[in-house]
Amino acid sequence: MTASTPAPQDPHRPFFVIGQWKGGGTVDIWHVEEAPADPSARADAHERHAADADETFGSVNVVYASSPQDAAEQARREAHETSERIQREAAQRPGPPTAPCTVNDRKENP
Repeated sequence: MTASTPAPQDPHRPFFVIGQWKGGGTVDIWHVEEAPADPSARADAHERHAADADETFGSVNVVYASSPQDAAEQARREAHETSERIQREAAQRPGPPTAPCTVNDRKENP
């Protein structure tokens, strides 16, 4: 009879990363915790965290990583990549950059 070995732990588990995106790829991370593996339990926990984060203009993201530290770094990388993508897409739009128009900007015909 052979001894059974435990199944290897998935190196990429879900984590909640809670914080606030400051723009320009910068994210202020307030809290990181392992999320439930069960999708239904994860959705319920996400909803609770999101309600709390909304009160302080924050957000909750699910990041798959091997540790809380890796989850925080992954969230920072994703924020930076998203910021770069938005800047590239904005630069590719045709026409001059748009600026808000105010009543004072319009000239009336005499």
